[in-house]
Amino acid sequence: MSEKTYTRQEVAKHCSLDSLWIIYNDDVFDVTNFVVEHPGGEEVLKGNGGKDATQEFDDVGHSASAIAKMQSLRIGRIEGAKPREEKKKEIKKTTTTSAPKQQESGGLGLLKIPLIIIVLAVIAYFFMGDQQ
Repeated sequence: MSEKTYTRQEVAKHCSLDSLWIIYNDDVFDVTNFVVEHPGGEEVLKGNGGKDATQEFDDVGHSASAIAKMQSLRIGRIEGAKPREEKKKEIKKTTTTSAPKQQESGGLGLLKIPLIIIVLAVIAYFFMGDQQ
């Protein structure tokens, strides 16, 4: 499945309230119909219209719901950009690979060190007791 790609020059043409696109992390978003809803006002979006707004977006510290809403406005990718990395897939991989590691350790974790010291102390006690 091939996604639509745009050049930066194409995106730059969409900088008015009638047609307003922004770039974020090499993805292209059509925010034209979102301008009225945007909590920061239309000037913020218009000021970044037709441009890469990645730094500005990240500096504000948007909520998870804002990021989710943003995905619904995504229309494509910048031409020549690296392929997108799916965060959901990364989370699944992390979840499935971390569980077996916990099971392999037997759940003793840091308790192994004191247990080894106690066993060695008991062995030394009996060994020293046999020599006397």
